[in-house]
Amino acid sequence: MNGFDGTHEPLLRRLPVQSLYPRAYRAAHGAEIADVLAESLRDADGRTALREYARLAAHALRLRLRIGSGDPAGRALAGAAPFLLAGGAALGAVHLLTGVVLRGSRAGLAEAALIGAQSAPWALALLGAVLGRWGWARALVLAAVAAAPLGPDVLPGPSGELLGLWALMGGLVLLAPPDGVDLAARTRSRAVGSAIALALPMSAVAVVWIGHWPTDHTATAFPTALRIALDAFALWPAVVTAVVVGWQLADPDTDRVQAGGAALAALPWTVMVAPPLYDSVPVDHHDLLRGGALTAVLVLAAAVLGVLRRAARPARPRG
Repeated sequence: MNGFDGTHEPLLRRLPVQSLYPRAYRAAHGAEIADVLAESLRDADGRTALREYARLAAHALRLRLRIGSGDPAGRALAGAAPFLLAGGAALGAVHLLTGVVLRGSRAGLAEAALIGAQSAPWALALLGAVLGRWGWARALVLAAVAAAPLGPDVLPGPSGELLGLWALMGGLVLLAPPDGVDLAARTRSRAVGSAIALALPMSAVAVVWIGHWPTDHTATAFPTALRIALDAFALWPAVVTAVVVGWQLADPDTDRVQAGGAALAALPWTVMVAPPLYDSVPVDHHDLLRGGALTAVLVLAAAVLGVLRRAARPARPRG
């Protein structure tokens, strides 16, 4: 690899960037890759060098998987990323409320710190996205995904299955090509709106529950009407996500593939998080199939309505 001042050349011989790219891309852009890396590493310390290498390696992986910003799959992931982030932030807010705020002194320091490490990065990541700092948002999501496996079998809190759901959200956000994520004002406002639409009703259910049913909800025999209401309310995140899909598809100024990709944000919610405390997910196959079918119907109906609405609304002239 040419063009380096030699400081990081031993490192780069052990970590050859160009070989990670697909052969055709490497043949067409090999010199450009070398020049970009040489410029980014000029006068860089070791940590910066590794970060730049990781950035280019991730770009190469996305090209190999055909999820770059120019690929349909990459554009779909980029369209879903802000709303996946909103869903993770909403779930994080609910767990901070139920696990730390409402429990007060009953939550031990270690437990509160663990829940904070698992939940708070999502809210901060959404804030970063709202401020247009997608790099910060991705770094915070990575921190949240790394913290997710910590302690579910040691300390009370979200179940391991729920943490896996959170990790799925984070993985999809991290796979999305950063240069393809739309951070226009309308997308940011819709992401924040969807996070609020998710978090407020879920939090209200948790608050009412803790105020009136202070026992272990997994061991409580519910009245039939309450059980039906809780089962129905488990569908709420899928309803909100379906509305987002329809909203995006109805906007003639939003890229069609990215707008349709918002449907990927509904994927984690096919595993319906169980109210009232939203700290577990069903593992019964019948429940999973039912949740997936209901979510698919909602998203498909919203998508059809969105496409019809889009066809009836001409795009606004640009410039």
